[in-house]
Amino acid sequence: MTSHREDLLTPATEGSKRQDSAPLDGPPAQVAWLGAAATLATIAAAQIWRRESCAWLRPVGALILLVGGVCIVVPFALLRRHGQADRDDAYMSANVVVDRGLYAIVRHPQYLGYVLLACGFAMVARHWAVAALALLSGLCWYLQTVHEERYCLARFGESYSRYARSVPRLNPLRGVLRWLRRNRDADRVRTSRTLRK
Repeated sequence: MTSHREDLLTPATEGSKRQDSAPLDGPPAQVAWLGAAATLATIAAAQIWRRESCAWLRPVGALILLVGGVCIVVPFALLRRHGQADRDDAYMSANVVVDRGLYAIVRHPQYLGYVLLACGFAMVARHWAVAALALLSGLCWYLQTVHEERYCLARFGESYSRYARSVPRLNPLRGVLRWLRRNRDADRVRTSRTLRK
């Protein structure tokens, strides 16, 4: 019997349809709306509730906000440039799995950006209520990634399954380590080919 994680990373074949497979008309957005609402509530609460204790968290939160903003904006360009979407389609209508740039580090850089945005505002505000909203936001965005991966497996099949096995869902530290290892291995292969010539 396969684990739930393995089942998510295995594309459905004709003979083994999964009951929970997503329709191909677009990724599910129900949880994304909840995540967006929780993130906006976190931002609003951070404007209302602030504490002066642990002042060192404020610049750390500002840095996390900056990184979160980059993670949200950069994927628009990556998907548009490398996703081979039709000219009139939205950037999210990628026709191939994009595994370059931030997508080589984590599978869902925009959702990671939203999580970082919520965490950054929680650190800037340094209030328990803002931290609770940030936690709720992070949970919603994580659940959205799980739903969206079902859609991506149904749409892209084995190519997404391979991608999912080599790139972590939302863990940027693990993603950077794997990216460095892949680049090191690619350099070794190039070097050995050069030496053979």
